[in-house]
Amino acid sequence: MANLDQLKSDVISACRILSEQKLVEGFGHVSARIPDSDRFIMTPRISLELVQADELLVMNLEGEIVEGSATPPFEAWLHTAIMKTKPRLNAITRIHARKANIFSVTDRRLEPVHNHGSFFAGGVPVFHTPDLISNEKLGTAAADALGDRPALLLRGNGQVTVGRTIPEAVMMAIYLEEAADVLFGALQIGTPMPLSIDESKQRQVEALPPVDMERAWRFFKNKIAGK
Repeated sequence: MANLDQLKSDVISACRILSEQKLVEGFGHVSARIPDSDRFIMTPRISLELVQADELLVMNLEGEIVEGSATPPFEAWLHTAIMKTKPRLNAITRIHARKANIFSVTDRRLEPVHNHGSFFAGGVPVFHTPDLISNEKLGTAAADALGDRPALLLRGNGQVTVGRTIPEAVMMAIYLEEAADVLFGALQIGTPMPLSIDESKQRQVEALPPVDMERAWRFFKNKIAGK
């Protein structure tokens, strides 16, 4: 029970951080796998700025609500499909970052040009179907489009980021928008110089080792303290 309570607390922290960073405004959702089970915690159809721990849902990999009485997000199938097909992943954010969204509606690939963007080496894939992920078929298609990347752009409809932990999924959301912002700015004044795959791999090692993941998570949790 203590571990589940901590997981729920971390999900709520993720909700507040994503809201404070303006990566979600009214819409968006977060999920986290319950260890050693076929279930995951899911935020309900409530603004992430406002959702409370006792409103969180527990769902299974068939998309069914196991615990909770709130309405699940319209795109709950997105989380179900990723959790079901990618057992190494334990956390998902569904966000609506403004700059990253620009790259989902153009033919310009969102690729890394700075250290924190190195996690998106090779470019961020785009799920080209503009529909909301409202059924199992679309959820599976989106999970396939994500592949083994940390983020997926949904054409004109925001983004998905994933991680082995809740902090990792949240940091990928923050770094995704930062990468989009830096690349967008570079495009205004010259020709961007993307990091190569090898450069990106080295930068990843330096950019977010476990000690700095904890450092970043504590920093962002401190920013939302009391909210």
